[in-house]
Amino acid sequence: MRTVRAVFYVEVITNLGSAIFALFFPAAFLAQFTSEPLPVAAVEFGRWYAVLLVVLSLVLWTALRDGTDRFLRPVIAAYLLGDALQIAVALRLGSAAGAFTFAIHAAIWTSVLYACARVYYLLGTRPR
Repeated sequence: MRTVRAVFYVEVITNLGSAIFALFFPAAFLAQFTSEPLPVAAVEFGRWYAVLLVVLSLVLWTALRDGTDRFLRPVIAAYLLGDALQIAVALRLGSAAGAFTFAIHAAIWTSVLYACARVYYLLGTRPR
């Protein structure tokens, strides 16, 4: 399970990197997903996404640092639900925008990878 936990630490780091980018450069962050012009309010929603990503990353990091499965398991289960929703929303965005950008593909495949790691973790740490 150490390798899987390492994957989750990498996720915290990449999430925080994305959050910093979205917080300080929301228009550039969102431009990765669509070439459509965005109104100011939509750009500001990019900042809101960044705030949520920071909070969620902190929850995951805290659960990982706790060292026990008791706290980490429900966090990973919630993140698994988030993976499924992220994949669905990314597919919808690509379809609505008429193009699946590199960022949309990356979001989908990263979510698939993390979902697999989460399922492996959850199955391997089932309470007996």
